[in-house]
Amino acid sequence: MRIGTYNVNRGLAPSSGRRKAIVSWIDGEAVDIWLLTEVHSNWAPDRMVVSPRRAVGPEHQRWAGIVTALPLGELRTSGDPDHGGEEGLSLARVRLDGPTPSVLVACSVLPWKGAGRYWPGLPAGHVAEFRHVLDHHVSRITAERLPDEPLIWGGDFNQQLTGPFWFTTDAGAGALGEAFAALGLVALTERAEHLNGTSHAIDHLAVSAELVAGDDVAEVHRPERSGGQLSDHAAYTAHIRPAVPAVGTPLAGAGMA
Repeated sequence: MRIGTYNVNRGLAPSSGRRKAIVSWIDGEAVDIWLLTEVHSNWAPDRMVVSPRRAVGPEHQRWAGIVTALPLGELRTSGDPDHGGEEGLSLARVRLDGPTPSVLVACSVLPWKGAGRYWPGLPAGHVAEFRHVLDHHVSRITAERLPDEPLIWGGDFNQQLTGPFWFTTDAGAGALGEAFAALGLVALTERAEHLNGTSHAIDHLAVSAELVAGDDVAEVHRPERSGGQLSDHAAYTAHIRPAVPAVGTPLAGAGMA
């Protein structure tokens, strides 16, 4: 199974040439589960689960979306609409055949420095707002996760795990590392390169240890169009241990977070 994450930069309208170029590149990567951020709500309406509407910004712009053709199972919990971090999280349960009947998938966007003006409900201060949303996402994932269920968690965390830190913090790296460890996850992007090639990734893919397949470093992609970058973020993909998807059609509306 192949997974990937990509910040597609401001949720482009279907008529956008850049969106068409991104879609073409994404479709050519043969990824089973995409964790897309800053995504348009209708990016792939028949196979996408999106985060709730943002408090600030156009209705169609969503922080997080999970795109997959694999069949989805129901979630057990619902979100807390009054928590500021809720708009940055999308959750889905992918159904599988075999001894592991499902895998929980979470896509997150976490605050960057100065995010408060675009994201109401956050406390003041870079580390405080980051922890506010991170802790909420960990709580939501923990509440939803079934016993012994594997987890895939990724998205735009706006935080490096490894220094030197560019516009992120050592405290944020420590908090994110602790969150991954508490959930039993291996970060496949810990030492992957940033788009700039001089620092480390702020977008991440982290998976349960039992899903790690061989090389535990994600592949970095910098898709281009007319000599320029398609996004202001790199894309990351990784292979994880093979899992056999259940035969069926995604459940309409299933997995909405």
